[in-house]
Amino acid sequence: MSADPSLEYSYARLSARLAARPDERLWRQLRSARSLQAAVDAVRGSAAAPYVAGVAMRGTIDEIELALRQHLRARIRETVSWAPQAWRAALRWTETLADLPAVQHLLGEAPPPRWINADPHLSAYAAGDRIGRRTRLSSGTLAPLAAAARETHAAPRRGSGQRRSVELHPLLRAWLTQWQQRWPSCSAEQRAGLLLLQRTVQAHLLAFASLPAEATAAARERLGERLRRQLHDAAGQPAALFAYLLLVALDLERLRGEIALRAAGRGYAEERAAA
Repeated sequence: MSADPSLEYSYARLSARLAARPDERLWRQLRSARSLQAAVDAVRGSAAAPYVAGVAMRGTIDEIELALRQHLRARIRETVSWAPQAWRAALRWTETLADLPAVQHLLGEAPPPRWINADPHLSAYAAGDRIGRRTRLSSGTLAPLAAAARETHAAPRRGSGQRRSVELHPLLRAWLTQWQQRWPSCSAEQRAGLLLLQRTVQAHLLAFASLPAEATAAARERLGERLRRQLHDAAGQPAALFAYLLLVALDLERLRGEIALRAAGRGYAEERAAA
């Protein structure tokens, strides 16, 4: 079967973007950077410079993380613009994946943290009380996720003597259901590629939950390598678009760790100096 020309076009565009991903040389520079300035300058001096667009050198950790979340959303929307019309709804839904922790928090009793109020994508849901937050969540894009979270809270808890198996978080299961519902009619080959991608990420998440801290970096690298292989195997298929976005998210997660760590160190040093 010949590939969809519009998917071939999308693959050509994302292939060009892949050339700008942080490489191992840049990761070594980041690991050796002694300050936030040095870390951000290293990225800005590389092909991956767009990844830190909007990251303020004197910004707080919340502001830095907001800039990285906004970059991820921009990459998702860019990918949507390349994609065939039939696949755009499923691609747009990936933008909500980064919002799952916020949904969980907003449905709880605690007031929203500052970072949610400062995020233009989430601030509309951060009403002052729990009832107001639930009402807003129930009528917006995140409504299916909010409904799943409420059902989880309402379900009877298992006895304390029973040991629960490691499983996906209910919000993530709800997200996956909604994602699959947004797939258009597709060939068996296309569906197989998407399901393989889903199984790969799901297996990583289930194993990651029980890993010791020192093993997590290697686990992320293995996931990245599997995603790269699946992306190239799925050239001209919709799975390549989703694999690409997963790779971007992994890169941003790793950058977040390197940059936020140095921002926290700067903040600590400034507090010590002011004491």
